[in-house]
Amino acid sequence: MPKDGESTWQTAVGQRVVCAANLFPCGTIVLGARHYDLLMCQTIKKLELDTGEDEEGFVDQWGQFLTRTQAWKVAETALQIRSRVGGDTADGGTLYSENLY
Repeated sequence: MPKDGESTWQTAVGQRVVCAANLFPCGTIVLGARHYDLLMCQTIKKLELDTGEDEEGFVDQWGQFLTRTQAWKVAETALQIRSRVGGDTADGGTLYSENLY
């Protein structure tokens, strides 16, 4: 059964983690291959965002921000975990970019 805002197609395809993301208090989400990689840092600087209170996480294929714990559950279900880097049991699983590739 689709959740609010989801289409039947989204439910059938299955949620996947796409890339690293930082969520800022203003609601802006900045994407990168990894947290604070060169492109992410350039975007944060260009948008003049304050990095003091942002939250590191990931986005799925529909642009939904996921906390590291939420992203772990999605990646584990989608069989995206390629390597173990130490966050396997923290808070029920904590995803790091290094888990994905």
